[in-house]
Amino acid sequence: MEFSDKLNFLMNLTQTSNKELARELSVDRSLISLLRTGRRKVPKNHDYIRNMSAFFARHCTAEFQRYALAEMIGSTFLRSSMPTNILSEHLEKWLLGDEDMVSKMIDGIEAVPSTIVPEQQKPEKAIATFPSNETRFYYGKEGRLTALQELMGILKSLDSPCPILVSTDDSRDWLFEDYYLTNELQKHMQEIFDRGFTLYQIMPSLNFLTNYVEALEYWLPLYVTEHAKPYYYPRIRDNLYRHSTIILPGHCAKTVVGIGMGDSNQVITLTTDQKLVQTLTMQFQDYMALCKPALLTHKKPREFSPCLRDIFTTPGFLIQKISSLSKVTLPRELLEYCLRETKSPDWQLTYQMYLDNLEAFEARLEKDAFIDIAELASAEEIRAGQVLITPPCDMSAPLYYTPETYILHLKNILRLMEQYENYYFLPCRDNDRKDYGLIVSENDMALLLRSAPPSLMLEIHRPEMVQACREHLLRMAEQEGFSGLHKAKIRSRIKALIQELKN
Repeated sequence: MEFSDKLNFLMNLTQTSNKELARELSVDRSLISLLRTGRRKVPKNHDYIRNMSAFFARHCTAEFQRYALAEMIGSTFLRSSMPTNILSEHLEKWLLGDEDMVSKMIDGIEAVPSTIVPEQQKPEKAIATFPSNETRFYYGKEGRLTALQELMGILKSLDSPCPILVSTDDSRDWLFEDYYLTNELQKHMQEIFDRGFTLYQIMPSLNFLTNYVEALEYWLPLYVTEHAKPYYYPRIRDNLYRHSTIILPGHCAKTVVGIGMGDSNQVITLTTDQKLVQTLTMQFQDYMALCKPALLTHKKPREFSPCLRDIFTTPGFLIQKISSLSKVTLPRELLEYCLRETKSPDWQLTYQMYLDNLEAFEARLEKDAFIDIAELASAEEIRAGQVLITPPCDMSAPLYYTPETYILHLKNILRLMEQYENYYFLPCRDNDRKDYGLIVSENDMALLLRSAPPSLMLEIHRPEMVQACREHLLRMAEQEGFSGLHKAKIRSRIKALIQELKN
């Protein structure tokens, strides 16, 4: 969907004239006309988009407007309970075309605090009111809310941690349409994880991609805690009969059975009957035995090295986007320098891994393509000593490029471009998402890295998610151009920067 189509939709939905929007943005109304007809593309000044989004959010308060927005953008979150300022952020991302699965994953990682927060005082333990050895039935959306509240009461009352077993195949509209409920539930789950509980989830099928992306936006802040373990069933499910469960083994179980995506035909059961809970637990375990890990969370740099080694040395097409020159293209002398100077034992392991696999990495370039999208620093930034060699999360003894060491790295990139037809370097100047990197291989593996402290890596294996990451980067590369004449221009640009740094 083009920007002009999105703008026309919002203006029609809010009955806004060109004159009104122009006055709000302090621009001539002819610019609004050009934007609506598509003769002018997305404004490079993102302040326009931000102000535009805030304006439309303030004028989308009616329930029918929120429903129309939710349908258009594909997000139940946008219903009437969402605060205007949060809606404005969603509209801004949508207008900029930044609402795909990869953006949702980065947003989920950003939900992790950028600094370590002191442990909060643990909340008082709730008292469970649900009787033991009893089974109750509930119906429809109201019944789901009641059953969930009862189950959360039991969960909070437990003296010692237990696994939480979750599978969800049915509609989640009843949960996501209430913004405050979803946030409150997410907060409760974080508190439960702090008490030592671990959640094992069988993820929903991908037959309805928009619903899946929406669920991913909710779950990712929980995944990155390492207390939520997501799995996926690799075969096709028909999505006709819907069966969802939440089980606290040895305590209680909640099941939801229905047909299709509706809420009205669902039957919800909450039971503390131990024979039934045990049987449902065994069913879940049998189901999980057929599943595979969807993604793994790593928070220690020493855990990054095996993943990076595998993705860079395994044969097959490779594409990455990072916010600095890649460590995998560092020349040997710079790798040895980083290995000597880095004070972190964890990052020493990582640099040693790159050093040990230099030949293996170049060997794969003989057969397989590697598109390397990286930010090229300016000569002023390099001379000022502002460009890091070490990751931003390793600031105990930061290592910065000098003009001489940056030239060494650029020359090695030129050598790879000239020696291997399969190596494509694509420079970019992207100030958004500076603390994130994405590496995707051909054989169903993607790594999403956060370099800002605390460092974090998501190791993604679910094929549909890996494919979404690959397509995200390929569209970016194809839009900029990286082969043929573009490759020659990029070499000239690198040589010009080298000459500028020498001077």
